[in-house]
Amino acid sequence: MKALRLETIVAASWCALIAACASGTGDPLTPPSGASRVLTTASVGDAGNGVVNQGEVEVCKRGTAGEFDVVIDGAQAVHYSLAQDECKVVAVNLSQVQNSYVTVSETSSPSYALVGIARTDLAFIVGTPNDDQPVSSTATDPVAITVNGYHGTLLEYTNRAITPPPPPPPPPVCDFITFGRLVTSVNGQKVVISGNIGGNQPGGGILGEFHVEANGVDNHVANVDTYGPISTGPLSGLTNSRISTGTAKNGVAVEVRMWDGGEPGSGTDIVYVKLNGVEILGANGQYIDQGNIQYHSTCRGPG
Repeated sequence: MKALRLETIVAASWCALIAACASGTGDPLTPPSGASRVLTTASVGDAGNGVVNQGEVEVCKRGTAGEFDVVIDGAQAVHYSLAQDECKVVAVNLSQVQNSYVTVSETSSPSYALVGIARTDLAFIVGTPNDDQPVSSTATDPVAITVNGYHGTLLEYTNRAITPPPPPPPPPVCDFITFGRLVTSVNGQKVVISGNIGGNQPGGGILGEFHVEANGVDNHVANVDTYGPISTGPLSGLTNSRISTGTAKNGVAVEVRMWDGGEPGSGTDIVYVKLNGVEILGANGQYIDQGNIQYHSTCRGPG
């Protein structure tokens, strides 16, 4: 929306100024007792300078970014998006005989909360007891302002960021996989995998143990550290694929990923293995030559 800027209207006489004030609503104009200060040269929507300027309303944002709606003389609201520490001119009235009535309101957001609003007003009148002395107050949202060619207002909104709550934890997984004598080969070397993983141990922990025998070395994981669905990486796109990790008795860090692709197992089930972080069955795992992987959707053990 293109904002309307009121041009300066010079009163023909003191009586004309008094008559205009008497016919308005809200706060009346303060009659001048001397020459006015220099009027703002800004237009609505211009960047502000963070100080009170004659004939304008300026909004500054502290603490966080923010969204605002500004209504001038009952017209349709104009929306403003202000970055942190950004100031914006939202209303201009250079008239000496007519007021503009401005309402500024901050748009609510789940990302910030209002801490307070500092309002500073100046009456740019020469010869008055409070000549050019700022009047500051703590305002509440929304803020109602009367502006004209003898007044200016600065609003400084301060917000604090709201930290969103952490996402809820995923539902607990209580299923298990059994696998027996999964035989495949890598570079002519036989790899044999067997065991069972998943379920709840009495007193806490994960049921299961497994063996990964490669190059004649049996990496036996007697205590499983983790077990659950695969969210990223190899086999993550396969329904009911599972990953488990643990440290073998010989100190080797073992990771196995398995997928039950249906019967008979050979040529349908896939297994992926890392030993001390090194993939031994390719980047995406390998179909087994012998044996079978069985996925069980039921829970075993306590709970």
